[in-house]
Amino acid sequence: MTLAIPWALLLLVPLALLALREVRARRTSPALVVAAIDPWQAAARASWRVRLRSLPLILRALGIALVIVAFARPRQGLTVTSIPSEGIDAVLAVDVSSSMTAQLANGRSTRLQAAQTVVGDFVKSLNGDRVGLVIFQARALTLSPLTADLQAIQARISALAPGLLSDGTAIGLGLSEAITLIKDSPARSRVVVVLTDGENNAGSITPEQAARVAQALGVRVYTIGFLGTNGSGVDQQGLSKIAEATGARYYNAQTQDDLAKAYDEISNLERSKIGERRFTTFREFAPAIAAAAVALLVADALLRSTWLRTQP
Repeated sequence: MTLAIPWALLLLVPLALLALREVRARRTSPALVVAAIDPWQAAARASWRVRLRSLPLILRALGIALVIVAFARPRQGLTVTSIPSEGIDAVLAVDVSSSMTAQLANGRSTRLQAAQTVVGDFVKSLNGDRVGLVIFQARALTLSPLTADLQAIQARISALAPGLLSDGTAIGLGLSEAITLIKDSPARSRVVVVLTDGENNAGSITPEQAARVAQALGVRVYTIGFLGTNGSGVDQQGLSKIAEATGARYYNAQTQDDLAKAYDEISNLERSKIGERRFTTFREFAPAIAAAAVALLVADALLRSTWLRTQP
């Protein structure tokens, strides 16, 4: 439930003050001193008209209050339309060099297998948005352009393996390929997530050069270093500079849980930048509330002019 014009409810404050003043005025009555009170008490027994003399005031106050609430337009969102220009476009650049086949400390999976699980879950969290996929070794290769077909992306992630390209770690080429995919995107949030476990040692484009292009295009580049148990093998300083230059963040990850936390935080950060998705179809409650307000005001007018009419 939301209000289209929430500030309208502020009008309830002066209404409450006016109603309170009216009630206090009605309670104020002149004092009368008499010798014998019993005859006066008998004559002053309250009839139903006297007991209900405040009913018109209550009906009028409630009617006006409902008019104010109707003006605020309470409504319930029914459907959401996902418009690419208003969501997230993300390109995932994944290092698939031979070093990614190294076992994690737990011995149950390799770095690449852990990355496949975590990146697949990240794609699920982008439901309604578009995702592209790039892999890199000594060269970079686009496995999928930006698409809303997340099942197709997940199928490609599940099939990731070294060997499609000659071995090496061309972070600059991978980032450059990802930027090429996303540079013309109309989305409000355009991001590239680079995952690597090494240092740039191949390719004609350096990571710094690619980062400057991303910065000029307004593309945020999140970088994740999948470290070994001793934290070696990753150019943490270089990856940090790439992220900082583009207004993003760098993450260290040694375990699959660390990796999952990094991707979760990236998803949450990007969601906070674009805000909630907008409802495009609403159930409006204002007409029903306005009808109730009219009924109360009509009842107030009828009572004041008939049964509860008072003389000036």
